[in-house]
Amino acid sequence: MQPEPSKHELAYREIRGRIIDGRCGPGHRLVLSSLARELDVSPVPVREAIRRLEAEGLVHFERNVGARVATLQDEEWERLVEMLALLDGYAFAAAAPRVTAERIAEARALNAELRAGATVQPLDHGRIMALHRRFHRTLYGCCGNRYMIEALDGMWVRIAASRVLASLYPAVRLPAAVDEHDALIDLLESDAHDAAKLETAAREHNLNAIRAIRGRVGD
Repeated sequence: MQPEPSKHELAYREIRGRIIDGRCGPGHRLVLSSLARELDVSPVPVREAIRRLEAEGLVHFERNVGARVATLQDEEWERLVEMLALLDGYAFAAAAPRVTAERIAEARALNAELRAGATVQPLDHGRIMALHRRFHRTLYGCCGNRYMIEALDGMWVRIAASRVLASLYPAVRLPAAVDEHDALIDLLESDAHDAAKLETAAREHNLNAIRAIRGRVGD
């Protein structure tokens, strides 16, 4: 029988969940006393949870302000996407033998929502970025390596905190990305045995975001 999680662990899971699903967006102030009341715990486990999230890069402390959800600096986004490309590519290939027909169908449905979202003006940037993250997780979540999944989850949360990506990705990159998503799914179904080909395709798909946005930023 698994032991009950500690108050610190429960606070950590709840606050991290709020950051991941967007309830606490980039720059959101995390007030210890308010969180403690909401979670019905003392400030101590909340403080421990926030320190843990700080170590993960999801929270930072500002002098005379306190804890805030981290906002990725503009100059950091390319380095983060490079790391995402490496891990996501490997996880995509590792997921191929394990991905189910249900996951494939879910990924196609999410991509159809993304394609439809690209045609609606004004673009709903928050929804588009959330759907994009869900699309990728639907596939890399089958890789069989929980440490890799946790690392990728953390990267996607930090990507959501990038002003450059959140502001430019939907308009600059999305139209091509949805086509590449379809191609990745087709590749999973037709060449699931070719790990090198799958990894390269997924890695290049992620790196294409840098290529597209770098050109726009340089205008």
